[in-house]
Amino acid sequence: MIEKLASSLQKHLNGFCPDTLIILGSGLGGLAGEIENPAIVNYADMPELPATNVSGHKGRFIAGIIGRHKILCMQGRFHLYEGHNPQIIKNLLAAFKLIGIKQLIATNAAGSLRTDFEPGTLMLIEDHINFSGKNPLLGMDDEKYGPRFPAMNNAYDAALRKSFEQTAQKAGIELKKGVYLMALGPNFETPAEIRAFRILGGDAVGMSTVPEVIAAVYAGIKVLGISVITNFGAGLCSTPPSHEETLASANVAGKNLTALVKKFLEEN
Repeated sequence: MIEKLASSLQKHLNGFCPDTLIILGSGLGGLAGEIENPAIVNYADMPELPATNVSGHKGRFIAGIIGRHKILCMQGRFHLYEGHNPQIIKNLLAAFKLIGIKQLIATNAAGSLRTDFEPGTLMLIEDHINFSGKNPLLGMDDEKYGPRFPAMNNAYDAALRKSFEQTAQKAGIELKKGVYLMALGPNFETPAEIRAFRILGGDAVGMSTVPEVIAAVYAGIKVLGISVITNFGAGLCSTPPSHEETLASANVAGKNLTALVKKFLEEN
């Protein structure tokens, strides 16, 4: 399946060889508008891929140029709460490696586990906690694509994080740092769960990203992760979280994220 996915991607990209993959979270599609000479491939045009229909995710690849890099952008991801087999994420990231991807910029909309991480905050992900109970590496492994037991010590590449922090400082855009915790979803968390996640050491919570990061590390792709804080977790404020709030907050904070990622790709 990995070889089949890689072949299909190459066919649809007409020989374009991207080096950087960007995965856009809910409401963060604005970055796709910065891609020069964009070529669009809808997921529906690739029978190897399952359907995805989450609001705020268009379900397509956009290929083109940003700064110094050839970009492949995923405008829509495959959430495990949609019922997808986690292995599709492993297969997809391994296929990306085969077509030339060397680094992944993974973005997401996340709920705050801290009162000082207000909606609109950008959080550079330093590490993660996989609380989903799922792993894309389950099942048989062919070690030509990646190791059976990949180490996760530097899952969010330290050098990429340092460069991104420097870009933010020069741009005058505030960037927090923290640990992202993944819950399976699709329901928002209970107040008791939010309290538990804070005790575990999480700073933000969401329903994505971790499977992609695990699969990227497996495939030898360096990872940079950024969360846009869109709401407070349950119990941290009087208003219950909603998907509509997530999209609205992401659209506003996404402007800073777009400017920052674009500048990073122009300089690095």
